[in-house]
Amino acid sequence: MKRHWTAAFAVLALGALAVSSANGENGTGSTEAWTIGDDSGASVSEEINVVIPERYALHLTEASWVVDLGAQEFPSAPNSYTYNANDPALPDEGCYLVPKGVLTPQDLQGFLAGGGELRPAMNYPAIYDYNDDGAISNDEKGTVLCLNTKILQKFSNNPDGWQLSVEVTSPATEGFGIFGLGDFIMPNGPADGFMTATLPYGPDVVAQGSGTTGGWLDDLILEGFWFNGTEASGTYDITVNFVLSSL
Repeated sequence: MKRHWTAAFAVLALGALAVSSANGENGTGSTEAWTIGDDSGASVSEEINVVIPERYALHLTEASWVVDLGAQEFPSAPNSYTYNANDPALPDEGCYLVPKGVLTPQDLQGFLAGGGELRPAMNYPAIYDYNDDGAISNDEKGTVLCLNTKILQKFSNNPDGWQLSVEVTSPATEGFGIFGLGDFIMPNGPADGFMTATLPYGPDVVAQGSGTTGGWLDDLILEGFWFNGTEASGTYDITVNFVLSSL
């Protein structure tokens, strides 16, 4: 029992210290509330003022990406990719061969929608004897599509809604092939994106929502460079800027 009383007095002492700090000379100076009741009881009330500032925040899990088509170890994709409308999984990171004859973004969309296969690119320019028959067919040479994924986390407490826009800039205006970006709100939200062969590009709104984000809301970002034959040799520094703001 003695130990229990000792513990109780310790708690009371800490509580008294907290009260003294809150209401003493160094406290907030809040107006006290008091009353003397009758035999029916007594009551007091307090008012609480809560101030929540408007905040926007972004966190990108990967702040850089190097695409080196001349690297000693070519950045090949680990597996082939075929689009499946019933299970629309994204392709793995890495570079793929886009077969000869697929020349425009519309061609590429139709190729994938029709069940076309993207095989890992083994070199640049893309050419490889996949079936090892000593000959190169039209689907064993073509152009190179390199892909990368990252997570962008968004926070907005604006009750009127939010929007995410993307702007792409570079000292170069062209020559890098085609750059594309897709935004997929996780886990099953809407998707949007763009492709461009010239810079600067944007800002382009790729995601938006009504109300707050409900905490940190994740987007899967898919970025790609399609070296479709319009690219020129050189080194290109490209900046992708994400901006979260009110609607």
